[in-house]
Amino acid sequence: MTTAYLRVILREIWRSKARFLSILLIIFLGVAFYTGIRATGPDMLQAADRYFATQRLATNSVQSTLGLTAADTRVLDQHTDQLTYQTTRYLDVTQRNNNRVVRVTELPRQQRVDRLRVVQGRLPRQANEVVLDAQAKRLQPRLKVGGTYRIASTARLNRQFTRRTFKIVGFVNSPRYLENVSRGVTTVGKGTLDYLAYVRPRTLTGNVASRLDVQFKNLRHVTPYSATYRRLNRTNTRKLKAWLRPNAQQRQRQLQRQARAQLAPLQRQVSQLQAQVPAKTPALVALQQRLRSAQAQVAAIRPATYLYTDRADNPGYTEYHENTQRVVALSTVFPLFFIAIAALICLTTMTRMVEELRLQMGTLKALGYGNAAVGSEFMLYGGLAALLGTALGVVFGVNFFPQFIAQAYGSMYNLPAISVQYLWPDIWAALAIALACTLGIAAIVLRVDLRSLPAQLLQPKAPKAGKTLLLERWTGLWRRLSFNHKITLRNLLRYKQRLLMTVLGIAGCMAMMITGFGLKDSIGDISTKQFNDLWHYDAIVTRTGNPTRAQRQTLTRPAVYRDSLTLKSAQVTIQGAGVAEQTATLGVPEHPERLNRFVTLRNRQTHRAYHLTRRGAIIDEKLAKLYHVKVGDQLPLKLAGQGTHRVTIAAIAENYVNHFVYLSPTYYRQVFGQRPTYNGDLVQFTHDSERAGNAYADTLLRHNGFLNVTLMRTERQTNFKTFDSMNLVVLIFVISAGALALVVLYNLTNINVSERIRELSTIKVLGFYDGEVTLYIFRENLILTGLGILVGCFLGNWLHAYILQTAETNALMFSPGIHWVSYLYAALLTLVFSLGVMALMHQKFKHVNMLDALQSVD
Repeated sequence: MTTAYLRVILREIWRSKARFLSILLIIFLGVAFYTGIRATGPDMLQAADRYFATQRLATNSVQSTLGLTAADTRVLDQHTDQLTYQTTRYLDVTQRNNNRVVRVTELPRQQRVDRLRVVQGRLPRQANEVVLDAQAKRLQPRLKVGGTYRIASTARLNRQFTRRTFKIVGFVNSPRYLENVSRGVTTVGKGTLDYLAYVRPRTLTGNVASRLDVQFKNLRHVTPYSATYRRLNRTNTRKLKAWLRPNAQQRQRQLQRQARAQLAPLQRQVSQLQAQVPAKTPALVALQQRLRSAQAQVAAIRPATYLYTDRADNPGYTEYHENTQRVVALSTVFPLFFIAIAALICLTTMTRMVEELRLQMGTLKALGYGNAAVGSEFMLYGGLAALLGTALGVVFGVNFFPQFIAQAYGSMYNLPAISVQYLWPDIWAALAIALACTLGIAAIVLRVDLRSLPAQLLQPKAPKAGKTLLLERWTGLWRRLSFNHKITLRNLLRYKQRLLMTVLGIAGCMAMMITGFGLKDSIGDISTKQFNDLWHYDAIVTRTGNPTRAQRQTLTRPAVYRDSLTLKSAQVTIQGAGVAEQTATLGVPEHPERLNRFVTLRNRQTHRAYHLTRRGAIIDEKLAKLYHVKVGDQLPLKLAGQGTHRVTIAAIAENYVNHFVYLSPTYYRQVFGQRPTYNGDLVQFTHDSERAGNAYADTLLRHNGFLNVTLMRTERQTNFKTFDSMNLVVLIFVISAGALALVVLYNLTNINVSERIRELSTIKVLGFYDGEVTLYIFRENLILTGLGILVGCFLGNWLHAYILQTAETNALMFSPGIHWVSYLYAALLTLVFSLGVMALMHQKFKHVNMLDALQSVD
């Protein structure tokens, strides 16, 4: 290749810089989206891996029904070459002064595992200091570093603290709780924890540990969530069970000895009384009865049951991995739309470039240049655009998209910011696709022209012969069409490749914009449908047991009270193969016929109402999807402190947030073998305001028996605040799709004009004004844009459904519908882009040199 020939190539790039930039931009957008979305999942996993390693997240945890003692830790001390452990003591309380369920946890003197990450302030150093879970600050904004924190629960629980007033010295996040909102279940209050408080040792009066947290050393450098990690952890769990199994009987005997020792004074008292009074003396009989009852209690002490859990049993840990897998799934389909559209446009662009340079190719071949030299111009042209577009796309995509998407998911998890990593297999794949879109397509297009003789190339390519349209056979309509309209229809069907490329290009961009707007609809509808259409209560009240007469009067006395439904409310867990453990709210209304006044149970599609029966349970739609169950199947439920029970599914109802299982009292007795304890109420207010709700909650919590009041206004604000960040993802979709639509329309219109410059010059010579020439092309573009919009509506509907299916979390179901306004917005944006492109083309038509365009090549 000579220097002169290289200058010719560079001049061609400069002469057709608009075309060169359009190819570069299309490659840039496709590669940026592909590499950026593909890198997001691994980046999120890497951030979690680094966080777990830094904070030393426990690999296993052990709890016991009889508490954990020094005997258990002595067993683990024998295996310190294989593990590190620490004991944890905590107590769950319902705060009467702020209506929250809190787990007060003693910090160990040295945090060997589950190290807290300080978000603000510092860790406690003195006995009167406390650090709070960062979730506490979100739920109670008045809590600040330097403020006072007081524990105010029931008298029985208050006695289990050596002090109850603390100074707040910081806010922290625990690696055990990845989720921003959920803190697990408890047997206290409403059944779920709101946040945690961490205090110094010896704040609690108990002498047994609540939990043993263990980290096995053979897992420290193994990637979490991997098959190797799961295999090693199964082996570790078996070892842990084998080591602690003998302690179960020992703990039972220890407690029995302690209990018998406490009975010794009573036994001596009975023996002394027997020697002093007759056998039938009432005092002696009562004392003997008391002794027999105490001995029965001693005999009823069962061996300790050890409960073993690992990271997979932590819903936040498992769900985070599932969310990263959803992002990976999205990265497989969504970027392919960009790549496919880029390939289509590159095919059209490179084809047009080869046709434009036929004369130059013929001249070079006539001068003695070989096929390789002649074709190298197109290879360099396309290759340079592909390389530059790929390089810029990788840098932008890898640094931009993962940050935004991780930020959206980051609002749901307590994780530090991600670090960007370049995934070279994906980058090389993107480069190969970009080169295939340019060099590969150029080679395919050139194969015919390079075989042609110079004399053939020096002559213009014969235009396609016109054909009779099927529409022309409809003579009644055809005769009524104007000349311009007939030309437009003939030109559309004459250039079938351009018609197909334009329609598919616009349809793809339209589909992505519809998906973006549709996601916004699906996220926004959750709040409206759940809190307005399905839930019709303003507060959930939790009590210690069945309501007393005094409690009923307290519940109904405030002026804001309108109506209530008494029910049993409890948290149940559900386990199934391949799905993270799910927590659901079990509801058993005392009067099932009144449930529909407070909760709408209906089919999502038909809106057919469901009612509780004696033959089964009603569960939510998302729960049914997760465990692949349908009406008539059985679902295993586990209540805290009980074994697993199976319920038959009678109906599957519409629901979008969290999970529920509703049973009638009769069916509850049939499944669980006991009557339900009605420990809760769903309460409706006469008017819903924050001040009235807080006043109502304060009134109830001042009376004995009331444990918690959950205000739905607060729940709505707390749960849906995290959805706001999802709008960032929607914005990315819409902007990216809009940018691609603009580039596609400009490129295709520019090609259309370049192909027909002689035709346009001819009609200008014949006396057409500039506006008429623009309309000559614009009619065709408008029809093609309309067809693309129509096809894009169907394609966008399918893509939106796929995205929803992959992007949903386990405790959330998106509303599947797309508002008609979203279709309108996407169509209007596409039309605006089309009008903008035609405005640019109109300026170009004004400066067309008709003599140069009509010059004969002979």
